[in-house]
Amino acid sequence: MFTVRVAPSTATIRRLLNAVCPGGLADLLGADPAGADSLAVDGKSARGSRTADLPAAHLRDAMTGDGRTVTQLRVPDKTHEITCFAALLEPFDLAGVTVTADAPHTQRGHARGLVEAKKAHYLLVVKANQPGLFRQLRALPWKQATARRYERESGHGRRNPG
Repeated sequence: MFTVRVAPSTATIRRLLNAVCPGGLADLLGADPAGADSLAVDGKSARGSRTADLPAAHLRDAMTGDGRTVTQLRVPDKTHEITCFAALLEPFDLAGVTVTADAPHTQRGHARGLVEAKKAHYLLVVKANQPGLFRQLRALPWKQATARRYERESGHGRRNPG
């Protein structure tokens, strides 16, 4: 007599991975960012993860400049990505690494944590969500500044000036 074995469903595999390793495959297979030039922190909603009862899973991740995934963290429901920034980077030695993040992370606490606790550098986007800082930066004499490197590229359907 033969026994038929049925492979576990995708949902079962996902639940098991999340139970064993909250960061999922990114933490199991992730790269160590120590010694990397840069680390980009970004977030996305996981496509196809929304159900009738729950919103789509929102994930924060960190990737090195050469495209290696370091870690990933699910943002708990009813919170936002700002609260997960420090937890995402906590396990890693980031001394000398430049961490980049989008405008919601342009916060004193994030900048201090990167510099003082992690000995990292940062490049954070400043938009009108920080009105005082935005005005101060707009008032600087940018036409007198000389960049060491100019790049012109396009991304997300936009042309990025160099």
